Amino acid sequence: GMDLLLNSTISSAVAQFDISSTYMNSTYDDYVVYATLLPATDNVNLIMSVFESGSVLTGDKYSFECGANSSSTYLQSNSVHRFGLNVTACGNAAGEGLTTQLRIHNVNSTTHSFCYGGESQSFSNGAAPNGQELSGSLLPTERNVVVNGLRISFESGNIASGIVKVYGIRK
Repeated sequence: GMDLLLNSTISSAVAQFDISSTYMNSTYDDYVVYATLLPATDNVNLIMSVFESGSVLTGDKYSFECGANSSSTYLQSNSVHRFGLNVTACGNAAGEGLTTQLRIHNVNSTTHSFCYGGESQSFSNGAAPNGQELSGSLLPTERNVVVNGLRISFESGNIASGIVKVYGIRK
């Protein structure tokens, strides 16, 4: 089963949304995150970083891959400073933005790297729909990182509004 840990509404613009150690800690090893976000700026990408010991993990320690469902468009990067959560940039008009579901694993492991898989559905500038498959992990050299939070933001501009839900998967 799953336990709802966080159900938050973003009603005024914020630079980023942090899921703190209050919600992501040693109680659960696996999580599901749902987010529906509208960027304040047009044509932007959603990104994510992890917290280790209460601070954002910096450096080129992340790897990710995103694939568009309707084309041969991919975004992949290895040894970068953050995760990418969409392929096609999001629009910011009414009804546009991005909805994502992330299944998160190995949060407390020191033998297997933090990783996630999931999907995003977004609308680009002009309201064209985009379905995307996502995956990412910290590099194998970072397998000892115990993750105690997430930071979600757009590459530029604020999050204008949105909803974020976090569920813990019972052990």
